[in-house]
Amino acid sequence: MWSASDASTDPGAEQPDIDFSEDASLFTRAKDPFNPARVKRVVRLVEIGDDLDDEQRQRVRDLVARNADVFALSVSEVMAADTGAVHTMHVPEGAVFSRKIHQRPLKAPEREYFFPWVDSMEAAGVIRKIDPADVKCYAPTILAQKAH
Repeated sequence: MWSASDASTDPGAEQPDIDFSEDASLFTRAKDPFNPARVKRVVRLVEIGDDLDDEQRQRVRDLVARNADVFALSVSEVMAADTGAVHTMHVPEGAVFSRKIHQRPLKAPEREYFFPWVDSMEAAGVIRKIDPADVKCYAPTILAQKAH
């Protein structure tokens, strides 16, 4: 973790380091999910608590290795769920939402964290750019650190 100056007064100033230089040759979940190098990386990234003894820790590592195909090393490895589920929003015809942007400018550390994530999600096809005229409602971007 790194923090901007005076992070104690600004909860949005501290963001985790994200390594976007990950070796893309490990992103083989779709074609070869049990590639030994990929499995090794998945096992290394899974954090195991200190409350387990050595035998239990090894059992957890073995379990993770046997199920490495369910882990994504990158947002580009996340696969869409093909459940047929559809989310329908029942918005009354002609409803008008606020199009005023109430976004405070992102601080430099927030931008350094946020924009690479947006780029990686766009490259993975999770999100896409649209024409501003097609936007029906605006909501501010809020970065919140998870407590884990």
